[in-house]
Amino acid sequence: DLGTLSGVRVLDVREQGEAVIHLCDGPLPVGERVEGVIDYERRFDLMQQHSGEHILSGIAYAWKGYHNVGFHMNDTITTIDFDGPLTADELQELELRANRVIYENQPVVIEYPPQEELDQMDYRSKKKLTGAIRIVKVGDSDCCACCAPHVRTTGEIGIVKIINAENYKGGVRLTIVCGERAVKDFDHKN
Repeated sequence: DLGTLSGVRVLDVREQGEAVIHLCDGPLPVGERVEGVIDYERRFDLMQQHSGEHILSGIAYAWKGYHNVGFHMNDTITTIDFDGPLTADELQELELRANRVIYENQPVVIEYPPQEELDQMDYRSKKKLTGAIRIVKVGDSDCCACCAPHVRTTGEIGIVKIINAENYKGGVRLTIVCGERAVKDFDHKN
């Protein structure tokens, strides 16, 4: 997240061991309590992008058995790497299915299930996890271990649009935009 700390703009946030480091656009008073304000417009945009990625990844996994093996999000686009190919028709179907989940305004549920429940649960995870595991269920389309912020319902995503697909490492890399980014992309192209 970006925003301000006691009115000073936060430029970047990093983890360093157990500490969270805020790089700011000016000094902060040493030893004093600061008040943080999140740039919610930016956060909501990232929540839309990330939640849209969950839907596409969950559908690709359930439909084709493909794993999300790479994910990158910045202030303009999001990319998702799947470990299998998709034809042009399959890409259209994937996008249509994802948008149907959005239109249905399904709930996004975040929970920390007990180990016995986790052992029985089919959830996506890129690596073996231990301890308390945060599970994010995005409607009926995805169940995944994830620690990022998400929208409360799929309807808050607005729309998901695949704007590019390219062959990548034996699979496919999708470039997507969601929500207001998708509207801006449409406006730019039309």
